[in-house]
Amino acid sequence: ELHFGWKVEVDVAEAPGEKTVGVDLGINNFAALAYEDGHSELYPLNCLKQDDYFFSKRITRCDDSHSAQATRLNQKKSARRTYYFHTLSKHIVQRCVDEEVGTIVVGDLSGIREDEENAESKDWGMHGNLDLHSWAFDRFTDLLEYKAEMKGITVEQVSEQDTSKSCSCCGRKRDANRVERGLYVCDECGTVANADVNGAENIRQKVSPSPATDGGDRSNGW
Repeated sequence: ELHFGWKVEVDVAEAPGEKTVGVDLGINNFAALAYEDGHSELYPLNCLKQDDYFFSKRITRCDDSHSAQATRLNQKKSARRTYYFHTLSKHIVQRCVDEEVGTIVVGDLSGIREDEENAESKDWGMHGNLDLHSWAFDRFTDLLEYKAEMKGITVEQVSEQDTSKSCSCCGRKRDANRVERGLYVCDECGTVANADVNGAENIRQKVSPSPATDGGDRSNGW
């Protein structure tokens, strides 16, 4: 019995820069990005929600949920979701290359169904819980890490604890500052921010503690 072995050298790209970006994954905007120069990007989840609604209705019309037709619909739904994850992760990595980002900081979602304070299971409502169970956050993060590595970019995962309730400008921590799901208003410094982007900036600062270089003004840009 013969065994052959060989060595393959793989060229690893150099990091495009030393900047950082924070990425917050969530149930409204699938990804919110906060760059250290102060600008941000939002990637809503509308297309996946529309897909879920469309295919779920089609599947319920099938006589048997295990029929060939239902199986094909589920496969198509899964394929479209996978394509979305591939496309979005590739786009985000390219944006990081364009912005000279060397480190992507992603919130660790391993405890996404647990409350930050007491580790008890959160109840997001029937629709929210369904979405949380069906989203492949880990799959997306794996794709992001793989594609980033090919460009010389490091991906670090950090705890999301307190990132949704803390002001990314002054550090004030208060649940009531998140006045509604999409808006964060700090009662201490007056910052008005998109709540998901505020969370992404807090995530970024866990690796790069200094505030964004826009001087801390989030009121208009977010």
